[in-house]
Amino acid sequence: MANTSLTDEDMRKALDKVAKYGGVTAAIKAEGGKRSTLQAQVDAARVRLPAVPEPEPIPDKRLPVEDLIEHREKAFEQRRAHYRAKLWRRFTVPCKGPYALMFFGDPHLDDDGCNLPLFKAHAKLAASTEHLYAINIGDTTNNWVGRMSRLWADQSASAEDAKAYAKHYLVDSGIPWFLWLFGNHDIWDGPVGRDFFNGICPQFVEMDDWQAKITLVSPNGHELRLWAAHNFKGTSQWNPLHGPLKAAQMGDWAHLYVAGHHHNWGLAQGEHEHRRFVYNLARVRGYKFDDSYAEINGFGEHQEGAAMVAVIDPASDKLNAVRCFHDPFEGVEFLAWKKRDDR
Repeated sequence: MANTSLTDEDMRKALDKVAKYGGVTAAIKAEGGKRSTLQAQVDAARVRLPAVPEPEPIPDKRLPVEDLIEHREKAFEQRRAHYRAKLWRRFTVPCKGPYALMFFGDPHLDDDGCNLPLFKAHAKLAASTEHLYAINIGDTTNNWVGRMSRLWADQSASAEDAKAYAKHYLVDSGIPWFLWLFGNHDIWDGPVGRDFFNGICPQFVEMDDWQAKITLVSPNGHELRLWAAHNFKGTSQWNPLHGPLKAAQMGDWAHLYVAGHHHNWGLAQGEHEHRRFVYNLARVRGYKFDDSYAEINGFGEHQEGAAMVAVIDPASDKLNAVRCFHDPFEGVEFLAWKKRDDR
């Protein structure tokens, strides 16, 4: 009587084992077990399984799961190391004594409401000032996508024009960029998005999505912690600095917190009474004026604060080590005064 408890898989394994070792006896010697059991499996297989041509074995098209897991582990460690290294990444300041950081608010260079005369004046100031280093807070162009693509028809600049403006000010204007953030408009998958900027970015410009936490190290060993973000979490109709203040009070500590995005501006200095550090807060409004969206929704239009200059004095105490100016020209004059002893 046939052994009906055997599965097709049991019988195929028995046949494979016998074929591998060249017989029942040889298979038992190699792997052990009862000869009668293996023989019964082989006999049952010859009765129940059809005799058909058997293919040669071929390698699996996928890696063994163990190899896949090992690859994923290595990929995770590499990714983790990358993100850890970006957190408070150290930048060496290439000058002794005081220096300045100039934060350009949202440029929106291709928008018909962009105050290009002001942006050009600030760009020229940055390019001509020694020991000043520039940061773009994000939203370089409108870069309309999705349902907002219809807005291309409402502006005189085309996507190709926007690319030309962006490339000129990133690569050819002489602005001493070292940090360039991608705001929401830059992150959108449009013609002037992050792929475009990464394709033309000079090697010495660090580009980051939305925010960067960096440490600027002066030759005398002074360290300035800067947390720059296109925006911080938290809003208040009474205080344009609510988000940066929340980051200073409840997030990681820094000497300087700077944001953009909301097209308004503000400036403040304070001290964390428990963690004992002095912080400086700033928001830059950017260069987009005559904003129809703001007008329709009843948002007022700030006239000042398109950019901000922070003068850093590595030799000063913690209260006066950072001085911020929403008039970049005054900030540059203060930098020259601070460096008077260096001449």
